[in-house]
Amino acid sequence: MSVTVTAPVPVPVFVSVTVSVSVILPVTVTVTVTVALPVASSLRLPLPLLHRPGPGRMVVRTGGGAMRAIVVGGGLVGSTLAGKLAADGHDIVVVEQDRELLADIADRLDVQTLVGNGATVPVLVDAGIEGCDLLFATTNSDEANMVVALVGSALFKVPRVVARLRDAGHQESFKALAAEGGGQRLAINPEEAAVERILSLLPVPGAVDAVPFLEGRILVAGFNIEPSSDFAGLLLSHLRLLFPAVPMLVVAIRRNGRWIVPHGEDEITAGDLVYFALDPGQVDNVLALLGRGRPRGRKVMIAGATRIGIRLAEILEGRGVPVTLVEEHRAACDQAAARLDRTLVIHGMPTDRELLEEEGIADVYGFVGCTEDHEVNVVSALLTRQLGAGQTFAVVDNPALVGLVGELGIDAIISPRMLSVSLALQFVRRGRVRAVAALLDDLVEVMEVEASSGSRLASGRLAEIGLPRGVLVAAIQRGDRIFVPGGGDRVEPGDRALLITTADAAGRLDGFLGG
Repeated sequence: MSVTVTAPVPVPVFVSVTVSVSVILPVTVTVTVTVALPVASSLRLPLPLLHRPGPGRMVVRTGGGAMRAIVVGGGLVGSTLAGKLAADGHDIVVVEQDRELLADIADRLDVQTLVGNGATVPVLVDAGIEGCDLLFATTNSDEANMVVALVGSALFKVPRVVARLRDAGHQESFKALAAEGGGQRLAINPEEAAVERILSLLPVPGAVDAVPFLEGRILVAGFNIEPSSDFAGLLLSHLRLLFPAVPMLVVAIRRNGRWIVPHGEDEITAGDLVYFALDPGQVDNVLALLGRGRPRGRKVMIAGATRIGIRLAEILEGRGVPVTLVEEHRAACDQAAARLDRTLVIHGMPTDRELLEEEGIADVYGFVGCTEDHEVNVVSALLTRQLGAGQTFAVVDNPALVGLVGELGIDAIISPRMLSVSLALQFVRRGRVRAVAALLDDLVEVMEVEASSGSRLASGRLAEIGLPRGVLVAAIQRGDRIFVPGGGDRVEPGDRALLITTADAAGRLDGFLGG
């Protein structure tokens, strides 16, 4: 395969550079990139196309820890990622061809923007790729993301490159290129991330979110609190009376549209969305206090023979779970039936009440709407909940709908794109940060960190080290022991700590985590 990128940079002297990368796969593929570049003396170009934050918009930098990053693609993933990195104090350039979209990003975020095709060398040079620490390829095209990643890795030797890739073949090629070229490289598959999140939600009925941390020994799960729940009216300091022998803590509360990182004297009220950090073995006890039980049956119904639907069905089949898959397009039905071994594939609409009742929706443990039409996913999840399905999930990438999960009456909304952002942030913060997940609304983050010797986090008692407002140490793992710390406890070097932080405070944690 040969990819030629022409770079008509308006300088008088040019030199041709050819980079060849051989990829060892089941077949040998040679990728050649031929680029016309200015000679070294003219290589650093002015940035006349860059838009910088306007007057009155202040960018706060963290100093020596700030990195320079280029984000190619200004869609939901790219813009959200750029905003979070900018809030952490990094210098960000967003490259996007859509001028209207880019203008909106420039108005909302403290980032620089550049109009152009980020899969071309001249635009990347204009964006400052020669001095770039991080390169993110987040367009909607796997092919464009591959070109961006290849040029950044092979030609400009960017130390860390992240590419959003949905196709398994592209992921394999990217991994082979990463192994050949060195550096830190990450391929993010939004659909795979969505499947993993659905699988973590299925064992936790009623949870709007569920993410495992500390090697699966702590589960952070969010639940809506009904007036009949035993948690309604409970002081958080009394949780230890209910769960004296195991880790249990309320780590975040959304109340009337506002997020709270709570303390012991806060109270849970009806209508709250409450996130618990708990021992997974205590899920049934938490469900009992919430006034919920486990749905009957084991069958899972999936709407949509999409990448998410097929992969989810394959994994559930492997676990011995009965699966029914509903797909409206005959060709997609045939392909799904040929690929899946024990799944019942039905041709029909997931919003067809008669079909759902015929297939026993009232006895379904969980329903997952994951068609390509996100409105259909929401409507089918609402309908199946009305017809008696035990749990209902909808795959939706509309941020406005994600925030309405409680009001919609759906157990959980899964956003593949927002999950991609979490994975990218985890990669950026890797080393001290082992895992990170954004909670609903993307305004609160959960981080699993490893305390290093000499770090401020491990410098004294938690009450004395001056953690930023909006940061909570929810749990500490020391060897085989996991405990919920108090203000008099310390994080020791080598401990793993689970931190809850508002998005605003996340960037200020760098000074606590470095050694």
